[in-house]
Amino acid sequence: MAVVGIRWEIHDRYGNEIYLTEERWQHIIASINHPDMANYEEHLKTTIRRGRRK
Repeated sequence: MAVVGIRWEIHDRYGNEIYLTEERWQHIIASINHPDMANYEEHLKTTIRRGRRK
């Protein structure tokens, strides 16, 4: 089943596909959550691509 409203899809360093929906992005950057993240979407993608799991 396809997920509707995908904002972007990338792969992490282990080859796992990661996606973010538009609905979740709007939730993240909502004024009561993390509005400061709106300017750091590319940083988030880089962290997912290069980050290590602990």
